[in-house]
Amino acid sequence: MNSAQYTKLLDMNSSYLGISRLVLMENAGREIARGCERFSHIAVFCGTGNNGGDGFVAARHLSSLGKKVKVYALSGNRSDEAQKNLEIIQNLDSVEIDFIRDSSNCERIKKDLGKFDLIIDALIGVGAKGELRQPIKSVVELINSVNTFRISVDVPTPGIRADLTISFHTAKTPDAKVVSIGIPKEAEIYCGPGDLYAAIPERKGFEHKGDFGRLLVIGGSKNFIGTPTLVARAAYRTGVDLVTVTCPGYVADKMPFDPNIIINPLNSEFYLSDDDLDEILDLNFDAVVVGSGIGIRDETKSFLRRLLRKIQKPIVIDADALKLIKVKYLRENHILTPHSMEFKILFGEYEEEFENKIEMVERFSKKTNAIIVLKGPVDIISDGKKTRLNKTGNVGMTVGGTGDVLAGIIGAISTRAENFQAACAGVFLSGLAGDLCYEKLGCSFTATDVIEKIPEAIEFCKKFE
Repeated sequence: MNSAQYTKLLDMNSSYLGISRLVLMENAGREIARGCERFSHIAVFCGTGNNGGDGFVAARHLSSLGKKVKVYALSGNRSDEAQKNLEIIQNLDSVEIDFIRDSSNCERIKKDLGKFDLIIDALIGVGAKGELRQPIKSVVELINSVNTFRISVDVPTPGIRADLTISFHTAKTPDAKVVSIGIPKEAEIYCGPGDLYAAIPERKGFEHKGDFGRLLVIGGSKNFIGTPTLVARAAYRTGVDLVTVTCPGYVADKMPFDPNIIINPLNSEFYLSDDDLDEILDLNFDAVVVGSGIGIRDETKSFLRRLLRKIQKPIVIDADALKLIKVKYLRENHILTPHSMEFKILFGEYEEEFENKIEMVERFSKKTNAIIVLKGPVDIISDGKKTRLNKTGNVGMTVGGTGDVLAGIIGAISTRAENFQAACAGVFLSGLAGDLCYEKLGCSFTATDVIEKIPEAIEFCKKFE
């Protein structure tokens, strides 16, 4: 995850917690102003995004301290928060504003810059992509051309030779001065809409079938026929392009028909076995979900252990698979989704006290290098180095099949996202979809109801972008 994604993640999670971007922007601008108090004549160059909005706020605070401030604002469509703060300073006589419409304006501006003892760079920030376009390219050259102290907001605009960078919450450059802008620790500890934003790729409109992932679901047995379809349907609702369910022949014949799901019958009749492995390895997939309804027979145990050794792509290990494996078979490409009893069966211990439970998950994740998602009233997600918590979900999600839904969601996201990101985003999304069911149906909902709420849950998260 790059700096821009992480910043957006924190902004969205903070907004979800009730702290708006306007509040964060106000805090950011105030902190920038505090870092500039020793200067008296200040030029603030502001872009059209939230970095520019931080600059507008800083200009207002500096003017209130009696500084001579002039804002040079790029013309164009602004973020809502930046536009709001531009309108505020336009109401102030104490802040002079000059708009930069094209690169030809730079010659005029250059004549003014000699009177300033500070230039604030609030042009782009962490959202910079690709080569600079005009007029920003010319503005950067202009700012570098004068012998004036330069402070960049959050991260220097590409090409700016900053004397000081004031970063918010975390350092974006090695020598940055870090200030707090009121992002709560809960925005980092608890999963939120920002986690989903960071994990699900943006659709630009020129992609082809398969570009958003191919998920392989390995599941089913004579006694459990329908559960792999729950995994597959949840994955499709999450946005994956293609789902293939591969299962014993009997399961393929009896499975509920869904024209969206590709069914790949195996040679085994009732239960997965070693004879199925080569055929599975020849299939085209980006990630795997295994365990739903596979049973716990010895031939399936042997098959599963060989499968885990052979596949290096992300594998979500769920349900019966958690009862068949041993700790020594776990690897860094594995995502485990146990509830309390499955955890105890696999790892041989379990803690009831919550803080001890967190330490336990972290310890076993570090030992195995696998991602562990311990399901519970508050989910615990850890890769042994980072640990997150999740509060979405409700008592109605004890209904059968919701674990399959979670596995399908995480599997879909893991086709394109890093495993830890996929786990955090998937747990939040699954619980949120369950909460939307609970709002309308109380505890009288099913796993398929949760699946149908996944798109609504995704749209809910987009409100915080």
